[in-house]
Amino acid sequence: MMKQKIELEYELKSKSAKLIWQLIGTDSGWKKWLANDVKTIENEIVFTWGNPMKEHQSHTATILEHRVNGLIRFHWNDDEEETYWEMKLVKNELDDYYHLKVTDFAEKDEVGDLIEIWNENMERFRTISGI
Repeated sequence: MMKQKIELEYELKSKSAKLIWQLIGTDSGWKKWLANDVKTIENEIVFTWGNPMKEHQSHTATILEHRVNGLIRFHWNDDEEETYWEMKLVKNELDDYYHLKVTDFAEKDEVGDLIEIWNENMERFRTISGI
């Protein structure tokens, strides 16, 4: 079954790409809001949700594109389709604040669930960062 592309955009109350990048482009940043544990080994990243010493789920993604303070694009290694997920910083020309544009893919019947997951992730992002 072909997956559907989802594009979400979240306004961030920050004018600093460097500050935002620390949260969306590094292992330590992802651990604060996206996953319980994150480890990068060369161009692969292992994301773990749950307690790594107990019940947990891990998935590995390969980095397809990486531009510091700009965007990071991944492909889940266990996904056979030509899909990706991406976090991209976009500067609003009117107020100079950044927006986070998220692109992801889901089965048609899972689109609502994936949007809800990203909204929850962004709620944690805002809680820990204040932006």
